[in-house]
Amino acid sequence: MNYEHIGWCREGTSDKVWGAICLSHSGTSYGDNKYVTFWGRRGKKLQTKIVEGNNWTINLMFIKKQDKGYVSVDIKRLNEVYPEFQQDLEKTAFWATLRA
Repeated sequence: MNYEHIGWCREGTSDKVWGAICLSHSGTSYGDNKYVTFWGRRGKKLQTKIVEGNNWTINLMFIKKQDKGYVSVDIKRLNEVYPEFQQDLEKTAFWATLRA
């Protein structure tokens, strides 16, 4: 999977993830791409949404998440704190691509 961003927010009782995966790429950084964004509490069912736009669209979304306390993590770190993440995400992303 082509992860554009993965964010994790752990403040107080909050323990959430947010991320974006590129599903289709136009070949340019300014062309329209299709992404699936995912979010939810760690260990709970992740929610998804298909977003169309360019890299800038997704970067702006992640900047807003950083303003809310999310920090960028790589997939290795996320798998350490949320071992079921890949399995949960694959199920969710699969259904999201079917809805597109």
